[in-house]
Amino acid sequence: MFGKKKDEEREYSFDLSEFSEKEQDEIKRVKTLLEVSEIIKTVARQSRIMPGGSIITPNIIFATNKRLILRNPNTLGLRAGVESIPYSQINKVHLDKGAFTSELVMDVGQYQSGDNKQTISAIPKKKAAEILSIINEHVRNSQDQSNVTVQEKVEDDPLVMLKKRLVKGEISVEEYAKLKSTLES
Repeated sequence: MFGKKKDEEREYSFDLSEFSEKEQDEIKRVKTLLEVSEIIKTVARQSRIMPGGSIITPNIIFATNKRLILRNPNTLGLRAGVESIPYSQINKVHLDKGAFTSELVMDVGQYQSGDNKQTISAIPKKKAAEILSIINEHVRNSQDQSNVTVQEKVEDDPLVMLKKRLVKGEISVEEYAKLKSTLES
């Protein structure tokens, strides 16, 4: 158990007291997967008895400030599969509300063909609504950031760069005119 002490010393960048005891136990199980500045905003456990859930080992969903983490405990909790879905990879998401639980359906990835649908079933209604809200907030933020990036790239246009060089005095007016005509042709 060489890494155990290091793992126990690692601090969270969020307040654990906001979560129930069961949620805190689940958070401790994914502690090593979290990035330094990653904040878990909500934890949800799939229903055991509803369709889409697992009677023995239901999935646990963690919505952080950067991604969704799906922990799938299998073989009676002795092993676990973990899937990470960054918000930047989520194109669309909607919530299908059932009588007792809800289902999140997401369009994930940037593939032209194939099935990009990711479905998470049997989530308690209140937790599903929280997760949807968190996803929507972060998808909007990542879209806003990508728009800023596109605008910044416009400034890297060769003509703009050429004009900047002229203003800085790196090239003469004659050189500017010659290079501009070359770029425009």
